[in-house]
Amino acid sequence: MLTVKLPQYTIGENILMELGSIATKYGKRVLIVGGKQALAITKATIEKSLKEKGISMIDCLWYGGECSYKNIEIICEQIKANDVDLIIGVGGGKALDTAKASAAKMEIPVITVPTIASTCAATTSLSIIYTDQGDYETIYLYEETPPAHIFISIDILAEAPIKYLWAGIGDTISKYYEVDIASRGARLSHSEAMGKKLSVLCAEPLISYGAKALEDNQQAIVSFELQEVVLNIIITTGIVSMLVGENYVSACAHGLFYGLTILEEIEKYHLHGEVVAYGVLVLLMLDEQHKEVEGLMSFYRKVELPTSLKDMNIENNKEILDGVLDKAVSTEDHQKMPYEVSKDMFYQAIQKVEILNK
Repeated sequence: MLTVKLPQYTIGENILMELGSIATKYGKRVLIVGGKQALAITKATIEKSLKEKGISMIDCLWYGGECSYKNIEIICEQIKANDVDLIIGVGGGKALDTAKASAAKMEIPVITVPTIASTCAATTSLSIIYTDQGDYETIYLYEETPPAHIFISIDILAEAPIKYLWAGIGDTISKYYEVDIASRGARLSHSEAMGKKLSVLCAEPLISYGAKALEDNQQAIVSFELQEVVLNIIITTGIVSMLVGENYVSACAHGLFYGLTILEEIEKYHLHGEVVAYGVLVLLMLDEQHKEVEGLMSFYRKVELPTSLKDMNIENNKEILDGVLDKAVSTEDHQKMPYEVSKDMFYQAIQKVEILNK
C-alpha cells in the first residue's frame, strides 16, 4: 500500500498573528523550537497569536545549534515532561529539521515557520542529522509524518540576509537537474513521475525571476518575483523530494558537495546551495549537456553563483581534488546516477568546467 502525504501551506505578508488559527487545528499545548535570531524576531507575535486562540505555549527552546540526535532527544524529553501535543519549528534548515525530527519521534504534529529561504527543510519529511560538532552523519526519514502546515510570512523572508535566498536558488536549481538525470530510463510510479514533471519548476522560475528576487530581497521589498522564488525554494522543491522518493532525489552534484566539505574553507565560508550550484555544472558536464552548462553559467554569472573552483577559493590541484572525489564517489547521492561515473570521469568534468571559465 502507498500513501502520499503532502503538507498544506500558507503564505502572506505580516501574517504571524494568523498562526494561532492554524495551530488550533492540531494542538493545545505547544512547544516552540527554533534558532536564536528567528525566535527573537517571531516569539512575541507567535505567543500572542496562540494566546488569542486559547493555546498554551509551554516553552520556547533554542534548538541547540545542530540537528543532532542529542539535541533531538533533549526536545523529546521536554515534550514528554510537559504533555506537549504540537511543535512549532521556527528558523532555518537545521532548526526546522530538529523540530520535525522531534515531532516525528514523539508522533505529534509540527508546523514549520521558515525565516529564511535557503532550503526546502520547512516542507520535507526528513531531517539531515549532524554530529554535535557539525559533521554530517545521516538522513532521518519519516515519510508518514510530513509537517502538518508550512507558514510563510513573506515579509520576514524579504528582510532576511540576501545570502540565504542566493544559496536557496542554487540548491533548488539542482533539484531539477538531479531528478531529471537520476530518474533517466527508470520505470516511474505515478508519484515519481508527477515529482519529475513538477521538478521543472525548481529551475525555470528561478532562472526567470531569480535576479529580480535577489534585488528585492536586498531592499527588503515584497514582490511577485520574490514570492515566486521563495515558494519554489521552500514548497516546490520539498514536494518534489517527497514525490520522487529517495531513489531519485539527488545525484552527484550533491555527492560533490559532500566531497568538498572535507575542505575547511567550504565548511567555514560557503553555503550548501552555493556549492551544490557549482556541482550542477559538473553534473551537466559529466552528462555531456554542454549547451545547458553554458546557459546555466550565464545565469550564475548574473547572480554571482560560483562557476569555478576559484570562485569558492579552492585551488585546482589534483592532490586536493583526489581527496574530495574519494569522498564524493562514496556517497549515496553519487550512486543514484543512471550510469557509472568513475573518479577520473568526475575529475575530467571538473577540468572541462574550469576551461569554460578561461
